[in-house]
Amino acid sequence: MILNARVTLVLLSFVLSAHAFARSDIPIGNGSSFLVSACQEVVDIYDKHGQAKLLAGQRTSLNEGIRAGYCMGVTKQYREHARGCGFAARSWFEMAEIIAHTNMTESQLKRTRTSEILKEAYCGL
Repeated sequence: MILNARVTLVLLSFVLSAHAFARSDIPIGNGSSFLVSACQEVVDIYDKHGQAKLLAGQRTSLNEGIRAGYCMGVTKQYREHARGCGFAARSWFEMAEIIAHTNMTESQLKRTRTSEILKEAYCGL
C-alpha cells in the first residue's frame, strides 16, 4: 500500500510540475534561486524528522506544494545519481534543510549552478 501511495504522489508531482512549467511558475533560467525557495517550502511543511507536519495538507497551497515537490524530487534524484561523494549519507530532507538555510545572496545564487548547490548539500563541501 505504501508503494502505491508513493507512486501516486510521484505521478501527481510530475503532472503538477508539468503544469507549472507550462505556466512558467518555475523559472528554469534562475534555477538556483528557485531551488532555495522550494527547499524553504519543504522545511516549512515538514518537521525535523522529514515527516509532514500536522495538517500540512490543509495549510499548504498548490504553488507551495509544487515548489516543495520540486525540491524533494531534485534532492532525491541527485542522491540516486550522485558520484564522487561516497562518504555522504545525508537524506533528501537534510539536503533540503541545508539548501533552504543557505547564506548566499541573490546575486551569488544567479552565478551558482544548481548542481553546485546540490553537491555542496550532499557532500558537505
